[in-house]
Parts: sequence; structure tokens; C-alpha cells
Amino acid sequence: MADFQTHKVELEQLDVRIIALSSDAREGAHGIVDKLGLAFPVLYGLDAKATSQLIGCYTGLHEGTPYVQPASFVLDANGTILHAVYSIGKVGGLPAADTLTLAGAAKKRAEGGPCAQRG
Repeated sequence: MADFQTHKVELEQLDVRIIALSSDAREGAHGIVDKLGLAFPVLYGLDAKATSQLIGCYTGLHEGTPYVQPASFVLDANGTILHAVYSIGKVGGLPAADTLTLAGAAKKRAEGGPCAQRG
């Protein structure tokens, strides 16, 4: 999440909105927001099992409490998923730089211009 905060201005220039979801309780989520200086919405208190069934992400257990494993989505203006990344741990999430590439290509496509994506 800190990576997205670092690139927040660049993402906003491409009309990207950042929203984080967390199965942490209010106190835990607010602690992360404060620690990382996040200036985008962080929804908290999600039911890990229901969220997993809804978006297809993995879950894990921490001290017997289920939580949502990292999942990232890039959607177009119509809400169509352009790219999705699911992880079963802390490594393998979607970095902000890749999101910038995807969002830039989507914006060019929407404007009717040519777009190239890194392969």
C-alpha cells in the first residue's frame, strides 16, 4: 500500500482511484493508515470468507483469525476488470509501476490511440 501512496499523484493523473480492502478491525486498519501515511480509502472489517467467495481471493490465518490475502484489480471506467493479481502471501502483488503501465494503456485505448503493454 505504501507503494501506491508513493505513486498516488501519478495514478490520479491517469484518473486511477485507489481503494484498499482489509479484514483487519478498525484499530488495525487505522494503525496501517497512520503508519504508512495513506491518503486513500481503506475499507476494514471485511469478512475474509465472504470476501474470498465474492472476489476469488485466497485467505490465510493469523493467530487463528482468518484474513484476506493480497489481491489487486485494475478496472476500466465501466468497471470491467482489465487485470487481476492474486497472491497467497506478501510477495507477488501488483506494484504501482505496473498499475501505471496498465492504466496508461487503458487510457490510450479509451481515447482511441495505440497502446503498448510491457510483456
